Amino acid sequence: MLSPDQVRRALVVVTTVAVTKAQAEIDSDPRATRARLREAVPQVVADYSLGAAALAVDYYDERREAVRPPRQYRAEPVVDLRVERLRRGLLWSVEPLWGASDVALSRARIAEVVQLETARAYRQTITTNAQRDPSSLGWRRVTSGSGCKFCQMLASRGAVYRADTARFAAHSNCSCSASPVFEGEDVGEPASALQYEASQKRRSEADRKRLPAYPVPAIRMG
Repeated sequence: MLSPDQVRRALVVVTTVAVTKAQAEIDSDPRATRARLREAVPQVVADYSLGAAALAVDYYDERREAVRPPRQYRAEPVVDLRVERLRRGLLWSVEPLWGASDVALSRARIAEVVQLETARAYRQTITTNAQRDPSSLGWRRVTSGSGCKFCQMLASRGAVYRADTARFAAHSNCSCSASPVFEGEDVGEPASALQYEASQKRRSEADRKRLPAYPVPAIRMG
C-alpha cells in the first residue's frame, strides 16, 4: 500500500499532466487562445478529475482494508465540476494576452486554475467518503515538508478533522492531499478550533490578525 506522501506525490503527477495539456493551448493570440481554452480545458479538467478521484477511491479502500474497521463500506468517486468557476478562470487566464501578450503569465494563471480544480476531485472524494463512512473518524491533511506555513499549520501533528462541516482549504498551486482515518486507529491530537475555522472558510481580516505567523494568498475552498 502506498504511503500518504506517495499518494500526495501521485496526485501532483496527475495535476501536473493536466496543467501541461492546458498550457499547450496558449499562445500570443488572445482570441484564438480563448477559443481553444474554452473547448479544451473543461474536458482536460473533467478527464483528470476522474483520474484524481479514482486515485482517492483506491487509496481510501486500501487504507480501510489495512485497518479493517468493524462496519462495511466502499468508497465512491466524487467529481463535482464547477463549470462557472472554471469559465471565469479561463477568462482570467487570457487577460495577460490582451495588449502585453504575456504568454508566461497567461500560462501561470491557467496552471493555478487547472491544478486547483483537478486536485479538488481527489480531496472531495476523500473528505466526502470520510463523512459518509460509518467507521470513519475523519481525515488528515498531508503536506510536503516544504509546504507553506498555512498548510503546515492545518496539518500540524497529523491533526484529525472530524466535523462534517470541515472542508479542505486550498490555495493556488497547493500540493496537499488528504488521508482517511478509521475506527481502531490512533487518531492522536484532533484538529483545533483554529484549524477547523481556517478549513471552513476564507480567512477574514480578523482571522489574519489571529494568525500573524501564517501569511498566505487568498484561500479557495476545495
